[in-house]
Amino acid sequence: MGRKNKILAGVFTIGCILIIGIAAVVRGVSNGNFGNNDVMYNGVEIDGVDVSGMTEEEAKAAIDRHISGLLSRPVKIIINNKKSVDTTFKELGFANEGDNHVAEAFQIGKTDNIFERLFNMVSVSDEDKKYTLDYTLDRSAVEKFVKDKCTVFNRKAKNSKLIFRKNGKFKATKSRTGLKLKVAGTVDKIVNTIDGNTADGPVEIEAVVKIKEPKYPRKLLAKCKDLIGSYSTSYSSSTASRANNIQTAAKYINGTILYPGQVFSTVKVIKDRTAENGYQSAPEYSSGKVVNGIGGGVCQVSTTLYNAVLNAELKVTERSPHSMVVAYVDVSRDAAISGDYKDLKFRNNTDAPVYIWADASGGVLSFKIYGEETRPKKRKIEFVSEIIETIYPGADIITEDKSLPSYYRSVTQSAHTGYRAKLWKVIYKNGKEKERTEVNTSTYNAEPQHVTVGNQTPVSTPAPEPEPKPEKPEPSKGPEKEKPKKPKSDDEFIESSL
Repeated sequence: MGRKNKILAGVFTIGCILIIGIAAVVRGVSNGNFGNNDVMYNGVEIDGVDVSGMTEEEAKAAIDRHISGLLSRPVKIIINNKKSVDTTFKELGFANEGDNHVAEAFQIGKTDNIFERLFNMVSVSDEDKKYTLDYTLDRSAVEKFVKDKCTVFNRKAKNSKLIFRKNGKFKATKSRTGLKLKVAGTVDKIVNTIDGNTADGPVEIEAVVKIKEPKYPRKLLAKCKDLIGSYSTSYSSSTASRANNIQTAAKYINGTILYPGQVFSTVKVIKDRTAENGYQSAPEYSSGKVVNGIGGGVCQVSTTLYNAVLNAELKVTERSPHSMVVAYVDVSRDAAISGDYKDLKFRNNTDAPVYIWADASGGVLSFKIYGEETRPKKRKIEFVSEIIETIYPGADIITEDKSLPSYYRSVTQSAHTGYRAKLWKVIYKNGKEKERTEVNTSTYNAEPQHVTVGNQTPVSTPAPEPEPKPEKPEPSKGPEKEKPKKPKSDDEFIESSL
């Protein structure tokens, strides 16, 4: 290159430098901070905060205020659209633990070399002057907050209760839905909403909850208001112990609520027939005989209840007749219970709860069944017993007892006539029979009269020895014979039969 060309190249280079310098000076002057090493370069932003022209201390204070504002942002956790819990980002573990970038940003455009400063003013882009802060979220803090502050609104579902009043009316108490806050689901929702969130303004988050409806709400129990079936029998001739057993069993049944679809078991409800449960020894049937047993008489309770259930038209699922007929109801209208193999069971086949009221007092046992009356008013029902066959008892069963005198005779068990019978349900509409259906068939055993007679072997008495004759015989009337005693009449030895 010739000398002339070298001179021209040098002049061009110097010109470019001068142009760049002039541009930088103009730009620096327009930014207002050219040559000022004590303030932030114009256009510098930290996490969206413009710190242009600020000193380093001023910029640090501005960023601290910015972070504090982010941490204090309100958060509202809404629970089931009714309750809410207020908190802040900071309480939920939101934090800035990294560099605030103030010192780094402050160095932009700062140098003692005029040419480097001029070059930086031209070469630094707007993106290079923007800094983003790093935030963290402590999930364990969120979980602790949810457990401590949000689960306090958990509540169990509460069923309505049915209260029977003396006037025969009912009151259904208030029911309540249950609520359970799902901790894991709510924590996930909070974390996903606020993690990395640097937007201004409050945040609302719906908690994840599970609603549980009460099994028996007030609306359901309020349906139970009508008398749908009743029946009574007399136990006025019962012994004190038998009367006690009837009253005890009735007490256990009284107040029972049977919800739609539920099955009632008499054996379970009246509890085990033991002295601990209030029962006493009284006459009962066993293997065709009348014997004493703990709880004797409770079959009258199951029988009376059975007839009330029939009148209420609930579904009888298990019923057994007695081995022999009973005196307090017609044939096929009884319901025996024994151990765990004979039970009276029925199901509430209606859409409303039924309430069983029981009372045993004054020698009368009564059951009333309440529910929702849905049957037509002009429809009536009747239950009719029909004897299909009569089975007569055979000859007396006589038991001899050698420990009793021969004139003793006692009827230990009266005779029972046996039957085969049916129970019919008759439906009337407008006073006319419209339908007749068979309810059950029953067989009752015949049992002969049981008699105990005495068969005591008589004791033989030796004849008295004759008196020696005197030397001179004298007239004698002889010894007087003792008249035999008259035996007591048979009636005095006959035991009363059951």
